[in-house]
Order: sequence, then C-alpha cells, then structure tokens
Amino acid sequence: MRHPVKFTFLGFYFNSLVDSGEFLDIKETHSKIQNKELFNWLKAKYSDRLDISLFNKEQLNEIEDFFESLSIATDEKRKMGIEKNGLCLLVAYCIEAAQREEKDLR
Repeated sequence: MRHPVKFTFLGFYFNSLVDSGEFLDIKETHSKIQNKELFNWLKAKYSDRLDISLFNKEQLNEIEDFFESLSIATDEKRKMGIEKNGLCLLVAYCIEAAQREEKDLR
C-alpha cells in the first residue's frame, strides 16, 4: 500500500472505533507501541473491526517503528491535544505520518 494511503486507511479504522465508543488507556497504548506489540494487541482486542490484512509484516513493523519514534519523542498533549484515549493518539499518529514525506518516516 502506498504512502500516505496506508496511514489514512488505518486512521479511518481507528476513528471508527472511537466513534463507536471504544477507549484505550493512553499509557497502555504507549507501552504496546514501545514493546512492538501494538498490532497484535489491537487485532486481539478488535478482531474483525480492525482489518490489517492488506499490510504485510514488514509494513506493520515499519508503522510500529514510526509510531514508536513518536511515542518516545512527542509530547502528545502539547502537540496533538491528546491526553486520554489511546485510539485518538493512534489517529493523531496517522495524521502526523500522512503529513510527512515517506522518506521522513524512517
């Protein structure tokens, strides 16, 4: 999947979960990102409500790497206005990725 579509695709899924009332603890979300467990955790939690089948393992690893870099270096409350819901954090990360050039994601 090409850039930025892979991030907008994910962002729509994350946003639909928010819209349906889902909530992820932001600290737990950071932990899953930093331990490279994000997509396994989300797939187990949301099964058919989060379709990541269009991504191969390498693409998911690249996305997790980018999310990890943001998780470590970004004050999401100040920069993105996010302080509670981990799903909103993931939407914000997708928006951030879509704004960047693909070469700047690595």
